[in-house]
Amino acid sequence: MHRALLAFAQTLLIEPRCPICDGPWDSPLRPTATCSKCLNALALPLKGLKLPLPWCALGPYAGTLRQLLLQVRQPRQGKALAALVQLLSDRWPLPATAVLVPIPSWKKQRSNPLPQQIAMGLGRPTAALLHRTHAGLSQHHLNKTQRQTNLIGAFQAIPLDTQGTLGSVWLGDDILTTGSTALAGHEALENAGHHVAGLICLGRTPAKERRR
Repeated sequence: MHRALLAFAQTLLIEPRCPICDGPWDSPLRPTATCSKCLNALALPLKGLKLPLPWCALGPYAGTLRQLLLQVRQPRQGKALAALVQLLSDRWPLPATAVLVPIPSWKKQRSNPLPQQIAMGLGRPTAALLHRTHAGLSQHHLNKTQRQTNLIGAFQAIPLDTQGTLGSVWLGDDILTTGSTALAGHEALENAGHHVAGLICLGRTPAKERRR
């Protein structure tokens, strides 16, 4: 209640702006929320996306959301990324015991910063339990079978006995396509003694684009 009153008082002194488009902001009780125009343009499902396996996403990796996810990899797009992570947290609140494990990038240089930033932005403890054993090929131009083969043995996980007791482990990533990367990380963690409760991400590639 106090936070809401403080946020409202701040709006009386400072003109709030949308963290995505920097336009007029029309949500006075939510200082990190997007404006209604941006929210409508993203066309996000009311309850996010729930996948057959224990994975959940903010919305489909298409249209305005896809364009925005490509933009937020830039260093100066922190406010827009924080707004998306807040939306993800609102739609898929994680258990209080959740520990987030960001999926490491396959690139040694110019790696994708989003999984780590998303995990930290969700307000749960993070743990670097996964490590790449080899760089592998870029997944972007591989079909589903090639992606699975490319990721065999790609991850190694820190054993549970060196970490002590952890809560429910959740993988964190920016985009889920065929699920090959997530499954490889899941297998490595399970083999190391961790129980993986699921994966949370910002975008899920539409089915018609996953059939390659």
